[in-house]
Amino acid sequence: MRQYGSSETHRCSVCAAENTRTFLTVHDADRERSYRRCDHCQATLLDPSAFLDESQSRAHYDLHDNRIDDAGYRAFLSRLAGPLLSRLAPASSGLDFGCGPGPALAHMLEDAGHNVTLYDQHYVPDRAALSGAERYDF
Repeated sequence: MRQYGSSETHRCSVCAAENTRTFLTVHDADRERSYRRCDHCQATLLDPSAFLDESQSRAHYDLHDNRIDDAGYRAFLSRLAGPLLSRLAPASSGLDFGCGPGPALAHMLEDAGHNVTLYDQHYVPDRAALSGAERYDF
């Protein structure tokens, strides 16, 4: 792993600011990936050069066993759900972007009283969820 700041900038896919910079490069056995950080919103983004193509993405996704009733998977997701739930107002609405075939996180949030819309490019490709007509709290 190598950390550094690059002078090269790219537009942030979260807030559209033009000031993301490379801050971390990870070397795996099969490839190198760089991550970018937005100076404006602090989002951490995978550098677009490391994106998988459509067939690679689907094949990787299908390796995951993310069933709603899998206690181990729900325990893993609780590391995100716990801090998120502590910050959300009651009955907030959110988007589970990349929910996969078993939207366990959405179910956990719904069980806590929140409304969750699902979107996944492979399993729930409902473009209406991304149209901008709906506003999400998270």
